[in-house]
Amino acid sequence: MLKRFFPLIMIAVILIGVFAVWITNPINFELYNNESISYVRGKVIAVHNEELEPSTDLPGRNVGRQNITVRLSDKREITFDNILSSTHSIEVDVGTRVVVKCDEPEGITPGYSLYNYDRSVGIITAFVIFIAVICLVGKLKGLYSAIALVVSILIIGAGLIPAVFNGYSPVIVTLISCMAISAVTLILLNGFSAKTGAAIFSTLIGLGASAILYAVVAGLLTVTGYNLEDTETMILISRETGLRIGDILFSSILLASLGAVMDTAMSIASALFEIAETKKDITPKELYASGMNIGRDMIGTMCQTLVLAFTGGAVSSIILMLAYGTSFHRFLSSDFLALEILQALTGSFAVILTVPITAYFCASLHKNNKKSSHR
Repeated sequence: MLKRFFPLIMIAVILIGVFAVWITNPINFELYNNESISYVRGKVIAVHNEELEPSTDLPGRNVGRQNITVRLSDKREITFDNILSSTHSIEVDVGTRVVVKCDEPEGITPGYSLYNYDRSVGIITAFVIFIAVICLVGKLKGLYSAIALVVSILIIGAGLIPAVFNGYSPVIVTLISCMAISAVTLILLNGFSAKTGAAIFSTLIGLGASAILYAVVAGLLTVTGYNLEDTETMILISRETGLRIGDILFSSILLASLGAVMDTAMSIASALFEIAETKKDITPKELYASGMNIGRDMIGTMCQTLVLAFTGGAVSSIILMLAYGTSFHRFLSSDFLALEILQALTGSFAVILTVPITAYFCASLHKNNKKSSHR
């Protein structure tokens, strides 16, 4: 009975822990606390007149002015000019949902401007569609995948981020979060079994080994969290909350690598347990060799996935560096390239090391099972 309900008990315990972290670590510090400025959702109910023309800089965008009336969520109706420029072009029609920046200092005429489109409904709708497709295609396992995804988001959003923000060690908090996410995801999807246990332990040991390699590569490249773009702003935060800036990079890299490492560990474990089940006379050594062969096929695609994921988000930065005429040796010595290399290599190391670790765990379990059956 306990085995049957273990996943639900585990999720409940983890969520209670996350809730405890969330209520004991409120975000009480803001860099800029201007009480006269608020951002209010609303809906455009009238466009009185507009003077728009195509932008000469950006095809497909208009610049100019719209005089609009917006009904805010607090039932107020306000009329103001919506200024459209090449860099801030929020063009609206009647019915468009928006977020209005309301600057209402006491004793001074208030000012209003459009902050952006109100995307909350669209985001919720897209997420619901995504969950529905997962459940439709994956059926029961799809439902478990959706539950695991929601739990993972809660662990990161309500547990990891508030704790790190308030000065707890990003290394320890991230490792605990990775353990929780791995356990919830793999046990929900594959049940509580020796195979799942092997995948969980392999994931955690793979991440631990990658943490050591992170320290080595970061030392070689002389890179820490202080090389991130937003370091100056985070220094201001750290003075008030104790935020440990130097370890933020490690936290982000470990989280980004977790999915690929779990995928590698579970895929190899599933294959090796299937082989051991259908070919009961296979030796642990042969099973380990099979795991390595399977893993070698996965390493190339998984590492490619990680490298492309990290570099894909850097295309705009590379274009800007080219536009500024950055020389080749300056590019090689930039913080930007060092950070990208560190992220790509650490994630790839984690995947590569997970292969022999998982193969070894599965072979060891098979060896113990054979000894037990002979007794």
